[in-house]
Amino acid sequence: MTRPLLKVRGLKTYFFMDEGVVKAVDGVSFDLRKGEILGLVGESGCGKTVTALSILRLIPSPPGKIVTGRIIFRGEDLLKKSEEGMRRLRGSEISMIFQDPHTALDPVFTVGDQIAEPIELHQVIEEHLISPEDVPKKVVEMLKLVGMPDPEVRVVEYPHQFSGGMKQRSMIAMMLSCNPSLLIADEPTTALDVTIQAQILELMRELRRRLNTSILIITHNLGVIAQMCDRVAVMYAGNIVEEADLLALFESPKHPYTQALLKAIPKADVKRGELVTIPGTVPSLVNPPPGCRFHPRCPYAMDICKKENPNTIEVEKEHLVRCHLFGEGVGK
Repeated sequence: MTRPLLKVRGLKTYFFMDEGVVKAVDGVSFDLRKGEILGLVGESGCGKTVTALSILRLIPSPPGKIVTGRIIFRGEDLLKKSEEGMRRLRGSEISMIFQDPHTALDPVFTVGDQIAEPIELHQVIEEHLISPEDVPKKVVEMLKLVGMPDPEVRVVEYPHQFSGGMKQRSMIAMMLSCNPSLLIADEPTTALDVTIQAQILELMRELRRRLNTSILIITHNLGVIAQMCDRVAVMYAGNIVEEADLLALFESPKHPYTQALLKAIPKADVKRGELVTIPGTVPSLVNPPPGCRFHPRCPYAMDICKKENPNTIEVEKEHLVRCHLFGEGVGK
C-alpha cells in the first residue's frame, strides 16, 4: 500500500464563543495518498471547511483553536511546525482553492500580479528556482495550463473583467504555480453554472493526471464526488462517520447517514413526487446530542446510540464506519 502523503489523526478544532464551545471538528481521522483524490462530503455546517483550514493552520485565533490531534504531511507533524515553517509550506507544498472565486481575488491588483506573488515568494526568493525576469513568462504558462483564453491579454486585467469560470481558473493557476503536492479544493464549483462546473472538474482531473497532485475536494454535491474521487469520507457534525472507496460507498453504503444522503439524490428515472429528505437538521455543535450525533435523525437508533459515541470500525477492507450497528470496533 502506498504510504499516505497526509495523515490526520484525532483532530479537534474548537471555537470558544460567548455562547459556549463550538466543537466544529471533534476527532477527525483520515489518510490521503499521493496522486489520489479524496472527497470530504456532508451537509453544510458539518466541519468540512474547518478541517481544511486546520490542515493549513489558518484557523482564526481567537476564537478558534486546534485543541489536539496530529496532521502528518510528508512525515512531519504540521501542528509542531513554527509559523514561519507553515508560511513556507503554504502555496509551495500545500495550496487551497477557496470557496468563492469572486471574493478570493483582490480587486485592486491584476490577476497576473496575484498569480506572480507565490511564484516570487517561493520559487524566486526562497528556493531560487527561477529568476525574477522569468516570472511573467511563468504566469502566462500557468494561465495556459488551466485553459485561460488569451492568457497574454488576461494577465494584465483585473478580477472584475473576468467571468466566474475565468476567476476560478485563475485561482487554480495561482494555487498550482509552485507545483504543490497537495491541493485542497473547498467547494470549487459552487458559484459556477453547470457548463463551467464541468469544465473546472475536467481541468482538475487533467491536472491530477499530468502533475500527480493529490487533491482533497470538499463539497456537499454527491454528483461532484461521483465524477472526481477515488475515495470518499462522509462527515457529520464534526465527525467522519464513513470512509470508503468510491464504488464501495455508492454501491454498499453502511452508515445510516450515508444511506440517507444517497437516497436524497434526485433521479431522472423516478416518477414525479416528493423528494426524499433527511428528517431534522444538523445539531448544534455547542450542545451536540449525547452518544452518536446522528441518532436523533436515525431510523435505526438504539439505546446505546443515545449514550455512547461509537468507535470507527473496519467493516470491509479499507471501508471504515462509525456506527453501533457494527459492534464495538476499535478507534482509528
